[in-house]
Amino acid sequence: MVVVADGKLTFSREQVISSTQASKNFGECRRRARREPLFVTDRNASIETVIVDYDEFEAMAVELERLRHERLYATAAERLAEADAHPRDALITFEEMLGEDGYRSFLEIDPDDMPDEELFA
Repeated sequence: MVVVADGKLTFSREQVISSTQASKNFGECRRRARREPLFVTDRNASIETVIVDYDEFEAMAVELERLRHERLYATAAERLAEADAHPRDALITFEEMLGEDGYRSFLEIDPDDMPDEELFA
């Protein structure tokens, strides 16, 4: 198991293997990684890779996505509260809203690309 303490990962020496060991004994590494993550070192003894069980990886990815959405919604709620508190200061331009690339793409749209019949169907 990996623990985070003071913003750093902590793990046991048994979880650290060299890249040479990992390549020679990959099957064993996979079995060990089902129990706990393995940290693979390079020639300089710096950790460069982590081998982790798929279920744990999937759980981390799902949690990360959940946290990203949570942060997005919290930021939106903050901005809405700020806009409600100070409506005159909340005005932004269409360009600011779309961002530089989005606005540039918007300006490149040809309004005659779609016939009116399709647009209002």
